[in-house]
Amino acid sequence: MRTPTPAHFPRQYIVDHLLGLIGCMDRRRVSPDDPHLGNDRLFQQVRGGRYGLASLAVAMEVYRRGSFTDLNINLATFAQNIGSTLAKKGIITTKHGPNCGGIKEALTIHNGLVHSGEDMRTYRTVRQFKPDITKDDLAEIADAALRIRTARKTSSPAVINAKLATPPAVLWTPDGADSTRTPHVDLDPTNHDEVWFVADYRPDVALDRAAAHKDGYGAYYSSLGAFEKVLANVPEYVANNVGGVENWWNTEAAHLGVVAASVITHVDENGVRHPYPIDAIA
Repeated sequence: MRTPTPAHFPRQYIVDHLLGLIGCMDRRRVSPDDPHLGNDRLFQQVRGGRYGLASLAVAMEVYRRGSFTDLNINLATFAQNIGSTLAKKGIITTKHGPNCGGIKEALTIHNGLVHSGEDMRTYRTVRQFKPDITKDDLAEIADAALRIRTARKTSSPAVINAKLATPPAVLWTPDGADSTRTPHVDLDPTNHDEVWFVADYRPDVALDRAAAHKDGYGAYYSSLGAFEKVLANVPEYVANNVGGVENWWNTEAAHLGVVAASVITHVDENGVRHPYPIDAIA
């Protein structure tokens, strides 16, 4: 697998076509003969797929203290409810399979978020995903994550897997193609040691993963440019308490920073851990 440059990635693998299908960023490559997402199938990706919607809960708690914890539900239930609402609006979010890092490491990631405000390495990594985020922003996100944990509203991997679901038979017809059933999907066996983190803030783009597969290229790709459309279709209570897409971007960048700094890291020949290469496309 060859290592791309930041300029190589968007020219080669991004297409100007928005689809109402959002999967996990861990679904890095797809073979052309993949029975669910093969050929020229394109879709947007966020950390954890449907479970990634739980970052909205943290964003709510940042913007208005108690707006999530007062709901008296856990993060898994919240994400599933938001996903079900979006599905009725034509935005399908898929649950990743049992090997999903976002689900398996959910508590590790949340705990990392709690401590992110005091960790300079994490802050430096977060800033690579969103250069204008401040230390005060990250401290507020860490405080919100702590309140959620203290209120016992986090969710274990077992609870997340039990609660989340992809609609059992999603009919998806991009570009007039024949309908393709897209059920819950498992992790592709790609090389975790040769990947690239990408946060793409542009609206109306999707990753051409078949082309990426053909060139032997893998990336943890995050469609942050889809967040504004998603936010326009969540329940009114959620939208009113998130405070806008910028707050959600900050919160998701913080999650990505924790993942890149502590959870999915590259170990060099000296045994030292480093974040993988990171690119933010604005």
